[in-house]
Amino acid sequence: MTWQKAASLDDFGNRDAIGIELAGVPVALFRLGGEVRATSGVCTHELAALADGYVEPADGSIECPLHQARFDIRSGRALCAPAHEDLKVYPVKIDGADILIDLDGAENPKVAPAPAKTKFAVANASGNGRAKAQSEVAEAMAAGIAASNGGPPLRRDYVWPGDDLTLIPDWVYTDQHIYEREIERIFHGRTWNFVALEAEVPDAGDFIRSHVGPTPVVVARAEDGSINVFENRCAHRASEFCRELRGTAKEFVCPYHQWAYDLKGNLIGIPFRRGIGGKGGMPTDFDTQAHGLRKLAVTADRGVVFASYVHDMEPFADYLGPEVLREFEATFNGRKLKVLGHYRHSLPGNWKLYHENLKDPYHATLLHTFLVTFGLLVAGNRSLMLADKSGRHGVMASAKSDAKAISADARKEMRAFKEGLTLREKRFMDFVEEFDSPWSVTMATIWPNLIVQREMNTLGVRQIVPDGPHDFIMKWTMFGFEDDDEEMTRHRLRQGNLMGPAGFLGLEDNEAIKFVQDGMRRVPNGSHLIKLDPQTRTGTADTLISEAAIRAMYKHWREVMDL
Repeated sequence: MTWQKAASLDDFGNRDAIGIELAGVPVALFRLGGEVRATSGVCTHELAALADGYVEPADGSIECPLHQARFDIRSGRALCAPAHEDLKVYPVKIDGADILIDLDGAENPKVAPAPAKTKFAVANASGNGRAKAQSEVAEAMAAGIAASNGGPPLRRDYVWPGDDLTLIPDWVYTDQHIYEREIERIFHGRTWNFVALEAEVPDAGDFIRSHVGPTPVVVARAEDGSINVFENRCAHRASEFCRELRGTAKEFVCPYHQWAYDLKGNLIGIPFRRGIGGKGGMPTDFDTQAHGLRKLAVTADRGVVFASYVHDMEPFADYLGPEVLREFEATFNGRKLKVLGHYRHSLPGNWKLYHENLKDPYHATLLHTFLVTFGLLVAGNRSLMLADKSGRHGVMASAKSDAKAISADARKEMRAFKEGLTLREKRFMDFVEEFDSPWSVTMATIWPNLIVQREMNTLGVRQIVPDGPHDFIMKWTMFGFEDDDEEMTRHRLRQGNLMGPAGFLGLEDNEAIKFVQDGMRRVPNGSHLIKLDPQTRTGTADTLISEAAIRAMYKHWREVMDL
C-alpha cells in the first residue's frame, strides 16, 4: 500500500466534508462521527464537487449539490437517480493529526445492471402482512438486486400504512419506479392532458411546444384549421426536431438528417430516399405513411386544448363531471381568449404536491399573509372545496370578505394575519364581477396537469411538467379576453402580481412544497397525516379546515396505479 498525506484533521474545522486534490486526483474527505472516509471527489453523474454537497450523518450519505444524486460514503454505492455509477472509495489511515490515503487501494466503482421489470405489490402495513413485506424487501436487498437508478431493490413491496387514506407513505413522492409507473398509467393513460390555449395557435401554421407528462409534444394548427398534437421526436433517430418554443411554419424539418413532416405529423420527405446512382437509400418497400410522428387524440373546449395517448377517451365534459365542468365554463365562458404573457420555473418537489396544495384550503388560511389579511381566503368565509365523483379533479372556491369582519378568535389562529398591513396601490384589490359564479376566487385542479386560476380578475392556466420524482416544471399562461378594454387589461396585469414564481402568493407555496420534499428525502421511510375533517372521508367539503379532497385524490391514484 502506498500511503500519501492528504490533509490534517484540523482542515475540517466545523465542516463535515472537504475537497482536496492528491496526485492530480480529486478526492472528497468526510468526517462521520469519529471516523474519516475518502471517496472520489466528483459526482459520477455530472462533474460536481461532492465536498460542496449535503452530508447526512445519520445514514452516512452525501447528496450532490448539482442534481441531488446520493451516495453511501462508506461503500461509495449510488443510492438514487440520476447517478448510476458508484464512487471510488479509498483506504484511509490516521497518523496523529494527519490523514493518509492509499490511491492505489481504491475499490473500483460498479455500474447498476440493466433494469428488470419491477414487481408491484401491496400488503397491509399491519400485522403479518407488514412483517412479510418487510422480510421480502430485506431479502431482496441482501441479494443485491439493485434498481436501474442505483436505489431501492427492484423486487419490492409497496406498503400503504394500514390501508388507511389518512396516512400517505413517503415512497408515493420519492420512488423512481412509482414515478415511471405514473407516466405510464396516468400521463400516458386514460387522461386528458392540457397542452395549449387555442389563442396560442390562432392561425394555420402556428405551433407551440408543450408536454404530456415529461414527454415533449408539438401543438400545431394545420391548413384546414385543425389542431394537431404529436410527439417532438423524429421517427428516424429520435431527435427533438422542434427547437423553438413557438412560431409559424409550413413544415417541420429535423435538424439532424432533415426528415420533414407536415403540420399533422405525417412524414413527407426523406433526403436521398432512393440513394445515389442506384446505391444506398431506404428499402424500396419503405412506407412513409407508417413512419410519421406519434399522434395523440385531441379535443378542445372553449378555447382550451387537451391531448391524450388513448384514442377512445370519454368526451371532455364527461371527464370533468358536471360540478367541475360548471366552474370550468364559468371561467371559459365563450369569450375569445387573449394571451397576456407567460412564466416558467422549476420547483424542487413531487408533481402531486402541487395538486395537494390546491386541494388543501387549510394551509391557505395559515400560510398566506396576503390572502388572510385582505380577506381573499379566510376561515369563516363562504367557501367550498369541491371534488368530482372520481376524486381526481377539484375546485377550491371562496367568496371575498371584508378583512375587518374576521372574528377575534379566527385571528388568533391565523398567525399570517397582519393587522394594519395596507396596500400602496389601492386598485389592486378591486374586484370587477364578470363571471356567472358566486366565488371571487377559484382554483380548479384538472387531473393530471392543469390548474385553472381565477383570482378575482387575474386569470391563468398552469401546466405541470414532471421531471422525475423530486422535480417538476410549472408553465404559466396568463390571459384575458379579446373584448377587454385597455383599463381591464391593465387591471388583470396589475392583479397578476399575486401569482407567478415571485407572486405575493406563489412564492410561499413554492417554498412550502420544497420543505415537504426535503423532509421526505432527508428523513426517509416515513408517512404523513391527512386526517382533517374526519366527518367527510373523501370528496367535497364546505369548510376550509378539511383534507377530504386530498384523500379523494389518493383514492383515485391508488386505483389507477393498482397499489
